[in-house]
Amino acid sequence: MINLLLIINPAAGRSKRKSYVFQVADWFRGKGCSVSVFSTTKSGDAAKFVDQYAPENDIIVCCGGDGTLNEVITGSMKLAERKPIGYLPAGTTNDMARTLHLPTNIRKAAHAVMSEKPIFQDVGAFNKTKYFTYIASFGAFTKVSYSTPQWLKNRLGHLAYVLDGIRSVGEIRSYHLKAESHDFVWTGNFIFGSISNSCSIGGVLELKSSDVSLNDGKFEVLLIREPKNFIEFQAILHDLHHHNFQNKHIVLFHTDRIRLEFDKPTDWTLDGEYAGNPKVVEISNMHNAVRLIHRQ
Repeated sequence: MINLLLIINPAAGRSKRKSYVFQVADWFRGKGCSVSVFSTTKSGDAAKFVDQYAPENDIIVCCGGDGTLNEVITGSMKLAERKPIGYLPAGTTNDMARTLHLPTNIRKAAHAVMSEKPIFQDVGAFNKTKYFTYIASFGAFTKVSYSTPQWLKNRLGHLAYVLDGIRSVGEIRSYHLKAESHDFVWTGNFIFGSISNSCSIGGVLELKSSDVSLNDGKFEVLLIREPKNFIEFQAILHDLHHHNFQNKHIVLFHTDRIRLEFDKPTDWTLDGEYAGNPKVVEISNMHNAVRLIHRQ
């Protein structure tokens, strides 16, 4: 019998999905699993549940959004023995579900957990104190991921992000920084930056799957320089959409570590959740740190 720890975030996602979420425990029991169910009520609960109950289970299954998955992985990083992690995407954007080729249908995703094998995946360490699964970011539209009200996300789904993103266009500002990675140094004013391990960024920007590997020990770093006018800004959006990274305002490269120093405190998000506003950020790749179940 498989001992399964099921962690559910009942606040994640749109209401039409929620009627299925609590049925999934019975589905796993019907497959011969002994299921322990814990429901989150506040930030940090998922990581706490992993820390307390994962050692006595064979597999951890997370049912929620990307932020809930982030907490589960954060909790797993503290374990002496890290258990395989299954993901039932019930959030609004579900970036990791796209990268892992998982269906957003809860029942189908549960079937994948039982039928697919876990594969090692890299994890990002943020200033040695926090972790991220697929993206750390600052700048344009970053605030949208954590400032959009939950009730609006529940009602409108991904459209809520789009609407808040449009509203925030007029608030785009530049950040003066120095970015260092091995033998390369970039300085100047930038409007956006991301260090990612995912094909989907915010459900808006897509990187080619051929450019992304979840366990190659490297991240994809994207920096966007400040445009001089709206025409240049439009050109940046056009080129990003068409995967043309030759634009002089776009910096894209792969690395296993990077250090960014800003002239003032700067807000960051990790997997869509607010991560504070440090002036100096050091990010390193923790190669093959966890095992996630996903489709090949």
